[in-house]
Amino acid sequence: MELSEKLGDRGRLARVVLTAVLVIVAIQSFRKQKRTRGVLAGVGAAALGYSVSSGSAEPDEVIESIGTGVMDEGDESGELRCAYCGEPIVPGERRTPNENGETVHEACLEATA
Repeated sequence: MELSEKLGDRGRLARVVLTAVLVIVAIQSFRKQKRTRGVLAGVGAAALGYSVSSGSAEPDEVIESIGTGVMDEGDESGELRCAYCGEPIVPGERRTPNENGETVHEACLEATA
């Protein structure tokens, strides 16, 4: 078992324990008529419980995958560019992925079809 697997198991165990603690806090808060605290603890427990049961990625992995999406297709300034024409794609402009998964203008995609 590699170190990353051991750390992943510990992280999962920590999320399970934190979920259980939040459930207990939610129940106690509802018994004491503190509804806001109970609702917040319940929502937190539900979110953590879902992430544990679904086997979703660690938060750091999710942030890294989101952060690299725009920079891979753009230039060094972080600007998103069309894979066909090379022009920048501005906010609000219609765009779609092509057959290779690259972002292109819808007009460019229709012109090549």
